[in-house]
Amino acid sequence: MLATTVLTDLFSADVLHLWVQAAEQTPEPEDVKAGWTGFAVFMALIAATALLLWSMARHVRTLRRNADEEQELEEARLDAAGLRDDERP
Repeated sequence: MLATTVLTDLFSADVLHLWVQAAEQTPEPEDVKAGWTGFAVFMALIAATALLLWSMARHVRTLRRNADEEQELEEARLDAAGLRDDERP
């Protein structure tokens, strides 16, 4: 019920009129230029993405290594128990 009320208020004629006015009041193209702040934020996002990818690669590598070690231990345990390949679970 509250969500319906909020949506009704957001899309009322008065609010839509304000949105249209705000969209029409854009700056002129010659008044807008790229700044150092945007460049810094963009570079920070690239660095954060690179760090996340590097960390994920390390974790996946560790996961694979642990899975291989666990499989080797399981095979060694089954060999020690004297089970043949066709008797293994």
